[in-house]
Amino acid sequence: MTVLVTGASGYLGGAVAALAGAVPAPRVDIRDLAALSALFAVVRPATVIHTATTLGNKGGAPQDLWPVVAAGAANVAVAARAVGARLVHVSSDAVFAGRDAPYTEADAPSPVFDYGAAKAAAEEAVAAVDPGAAIVRTSLIVSGGRGELSRHERTCLDLATGAAQGALFTDEIRCPIAVDDLAAAVVALAATDHAGVLNIAGPQALSRHELGVRVAARHGVDAAAVPAATLAASGLTRPGRVVLDSSAAARLLGLTPRPV
Repeated sequence: MTVLVTGASGYLGGAVAALAGAVPAPRVDIRDLAALSALFAVVRPATVIHTATTLGNKGGAPQDLWPVVAAGAANVAVAARAVGARLVHVSSDAVFAGRDAPYTEADAPSPVFDYGAAKAAAEEAVAAVDPGAAIVRTSLIVSGGRGELSRHERTCLDLATGAAQGALFTDEIRCPIAVDDLAAAVVALAATDHAGVLNIAGPQALSRHELGVRVAARHGVDAAAVPAATLAASGLTRPGRVVLDSSAAARLLGLTPRPV
């Protein structure tokens, strides 16, 4: 089976490509539907796993946010549909506003910032183009203490050692998942006929600060040095508590992500 992974040079995409034995492919801008379609027509993938994204107002170029995240996902879906490929699209818990109760697959997006809105639009576009596509909602992706550190983990260490200024929020809650566990789940999902949304996140609800403390301790850095702040006092508009219920994925895939 020929598997094509978009974003294969990225953190998650690289892990997925290695695990799936993805076909090497030249770099193509997903904003360019004609170029993307031409590549797919040559490679003729049986499965496409779309991990490519940009961080937008979370650290990337804001002007790339909607063209890459939303329109890019639509282009990937169109190109995959044209060659009859199975599509797995990786989305984010950023599509939600945040609340006390966990989110299930039945919950509709309720974004409160641009990145979340773009990811929600991407989900809608993918589902419209290919109703049979699988859409993975996941959370913070980390190393889990194994292999290359994630961007968030590097930030945690930089803050703890004074190499960067800022703080980690104690009231911004997510369900971090190790990149190798997420990659395994995504590859397993691609082999099923599941259509629609599936939550795949870690088993723990941790604040960004709690995660930072764990990262610091793992690397021999004083956990007390990890600076803390609150999202509520920051003035930023971002989701607060977003906990994904991943029980459906556990039943479908028979995989349980490890604590981080």
